[in-house]
Amino acid sequence: MSEHLDADGDPLPDTMMLKPDRLRWLVVFLICAAFIAIAIWLGPEREPLVFYGAGGFFLLCALIATPLMFGVGSSLTLDREGFSCRTLFRTFRREWRECPAFYPVSTGLRKFVGFTTEQDEAAHPKLAAANRTMIGASGMLPDTFGLDAEGLSDLLNRFRARALGLNG
Repeated sequence: MSEHLDADGDPLPDTMMLKPDRLRWLVVFLICAAFIAIAIWLGPEREPLVFYGAGGFFLLCALIATPLMFGVGSSLTLDREGFSCRTLFRTFRREWRECPAFYPVSTGLRKFVGFTTEQDEAAHPKLAAANRTMIGASGMLPDTFGLDAEGLSDLLNRFRARALGLNG
């Protein structure tokens, strides 16, 4: 039996795909729809700034929330070599050996999972420095994919330890 277990004591799978919390994105979509309805109700004749500005902003937010609400367009795939993060149909991949550790970071009222890689540092040194100053990491996952930040960082660290042959 493998020494590398998940938080429940079960062996880690070879591949795991995590999706964002669909309920959270449904709530975001409904809030955006309510603000769009208010903008339409006010109309462009009475309040043009609200109609075009706020209505357009919340329409854009609703368009972004729609695929996430249905569980498409975003995922985190963990495997034995690394992880792939797909968000709004854009994908990036990092290998486990590139990331020394994963840890919770705070941005505003929410917590996410942060990490630092030499690849990010070399590709965008000023952005990486700004990110380190603001959140304490040069990179960050865009969602916690249905887990809390502590649970997701623990899962990522377990996959990393198994891939690198580190004993837990």
